[in-house]
Amino acid sequence: MRTLLLAAWLVLSCEAWGQAADPVVGHEADIAKFRSRLSADVQRFKGRYPPAASEKGLEGTALVLVRVDAEGRSTCILKRSTGHQILDEKALAVVRYAASNVPMPAGLRGVAFSTEIRLRFALRPATKRGTEQRV
Repeated sequence: MRTLLLAAWLVLSCEAWGQAADPVVGHEADIAKFRSRLSADVQRFKGRYPPAASEKGLEGTALVLVRVDAEGRSTCILKRSTGHQILDEKALAVVRYAASNVPMPAGLRGVAFSTEIRLRFALRPATKRGTEQRV
């Protein structure tokens, strides 16, 4: 009987530890909803192209990691640079502002998670394959 109780305790302990190690499991849909809303707000708040970057013809794509703690506080970290400081600073500022304004889905309250936001800076819109756009 004692062995059976010990085995049951170990199984329950391992399951609880596994759940604690990955609190995001089961919250994928809510994280996707948060990321979608965040991406939309980033595009909305992106604003004008930085004039100094425009004058120099600078373009690039930044990847920003957004970490949200269990209390709902967000931290933004530049994961991949555009290659240009002025665009990197704009990307971080826009994502920070958007992250502070996106409401937390009820299912994510008390859950720590992270997501990534890609922000493309281009002076001309992307063209479809096989077509050229002349300026």
